[in-house]
Amino acid sequence: MRFIAEVFDRYPEAHIGVLTARDMEVVHSDPGLERMKIGALSAAEEKIGGEPATRHPFIASWRQMYRSFGTKPGDYRPSAEALVRRALKTGGLPTINTAVDAYNAVSVRHLIPMGGFDLDRVAGDIRLRFSAGGEEFTPLGSDKKEETYVGEVVYADDERILTRRWNYRDCDETKITEETRNAVLFIDGPEGVPRSSVEEALLDLGRLLRDVCGGDIRSGVAWADEKEITLRP
Repeated sequence: MRFIAEVFDRYPEAHIGVLTARDMEVVHSDPGLERMKIGALSAAEEKIGGEPATRHPFIASWRQMYRSFGTKPGDYRPSAEALVRRALKTGGLPTINTAVDAYNAVSVRHLIPMGGFDLDRVAGDIRLRFSAGGEEFTPLGSDKKEETYVGEVVYADDERILTRRWNYRDCDETKITEETRNAVLFIDGPEGVPRSSVEEALLDLGRLLRDVCGGDIRSGVAWADEKEITLRP
């Protein structure tokens, strides 16, 4: 099983952090993680500095990327922007499960989009590619079918679309739950975010996941000169 990024010809300065976690134990919540979520939101507030989140260069870069493949960022916000705006409005990050809460906390702290899939529910390789349009998608938490548009950037396995609009919304079928034991997580670094920031976020995510979920954690970065990463032998 591999991750294959097919978008670097168009976005040569992008970097994708890839982390696999095996033999995890995912539970509903963890007191230490709840404290980490509070700290992550404080870090985001400091970075944003009282300005609208859209003015931060990392978020602005993602909004520009969305426009480049035909998505209006005002209608469909990049996941890190949507998450931090909601957290600032409500005063905290949601509690879903320890794996999802971990990557949400790291995403908010670093202002970089992150997402993940249950590896045991993925069929074949995972590709980051352009959609030909008309591909079916079931959004997380819904049973209503959608269809992709031509040129949309998507994560996809051999059978389905896993995430629409690069990182806007994951599908329901491969979501990470308390039953998940093996997962793959992605850190989406656009062209305006340096590789060092993606690597720092990847290290933070690995440490936090190991602390709260255990298991064997491995990671790497896909980029223009290394478009494939092995996820499972």
